[in-house]
Amino acid sequence: MSRVLSVFRQWFGLGAPVSGGRARMPVLLASERNDDYQNLQALLHNTKWSVERAISWSDVSSFCGRVVNQVVLLDRHFQGSDWRRSVSSLPNPGANRCLILLSDVSDPYLWNELVQHGGFDVLPRPFESSALFRTLAFAQRHCEAGWPPLHLPQEKGGSPTARSK
Repeated sequence: MSRVLSVFRQWFGLGAPVSGGRARMPVLLASERNDDYQNLQALLHNTKWSVERAISWSDVSSFCGRVVNQVVLLDRHFQGSDWRRSVSSLPNPGANRCLILLSDVSDPYLWNELVQHGGFDVLPRPFESSALFRTLAFAQRHCEAGWPPLHLPQEKGGSPTARSK
């Protein structure tokens, strides 16, 4: 049983800070809400993730320019802009990035629209530790595997949906 718990804790990043010389994976929180930052700091303490906070687009640009595998938690109302515009205007678009939208409401329609705009997942507030750990672990694995793919396979005719005549 202790082996199962150990694997579970490792899988979700619990109790795995800076072990064996490995640095904690930075997660960017793009939110002006102090409660978001405080809650994430408390939940991610003693995990394999560290929280970096961005309160401006220049902070976001700095993070996106120096971190290879990017997990970005973006407040739905960051800097008073529409989240759709924010998702499409993130710097370094070819990066391995998983953008997770933070929202007070979460439903399948919002998730679907986010994915269509290049996002990864929606994380509802208030943050629930198990959902947070599961989402971050999944996003981290996708980033390390090269998410998102840079090019969709194209058929003859120049577009993914074109058909040969």
